[in-house]
Amino acid sequence: MSEAYPFPWKFEGYKYSDFYLMRQITEAQVQADILAMLALFDVDAVPIDAGGRRQRGRMMGAARAAGVNLAGIQNVKTGAAIPAGFADLEATLAPDGRSLYIEVKAPAWIDEKKKIIRRAGQPSKEQLEFLVEKHRRGAIVLVAWSAKDVEDYVAAQLHLNRRAFRS
Repeated sequence: MSEAYPFPWKFEGYKYSDFYLMRQITEAQVQADILAMLALFDVDAVPIDAGGRRQRGRMMGAARAAGVNLAGIQNVKTGAAIPAGFADLEATLAPDGRSLYIEVKAPAWIDEKKKIIRRAGQPSKEQLEFLVEKHRRGAIVLVAWSAKDVEDYVAAQLHLNRRAFRS
């Protein structure tokens, strides 16, 4: 990915403390942190399970518990109601109703010697294309490896959102 985009999209390890990277934070943890931070600013953010993994997982678990043989159907895709590349989080910011789309990725993991033991998650071509299209339509978009990434990028809008609901 040698392209440049008009929003944060590339992991830059120097922006994160060694302590943060040594904590081996997962994408799910980053998403939970972002949702908690957005809630502090009264933002109505919604996690999007674009691949339907959670629902499929629950159904598969229930089927196994009921004794259903799932051989041969475990990897069946159920269709695409949500477009490929759809961001992990979607929100609307007050007072003007501007959309916010966040693609969440896990940061790199390092050991005590600062050696990378797992590379940071990177957005796919489809995810970047989705964000570009939303950006063209006026939405705020970014790829985030921490809640601080989001807060830093949209701080002014977060404060406006909070003021809209607390005044």
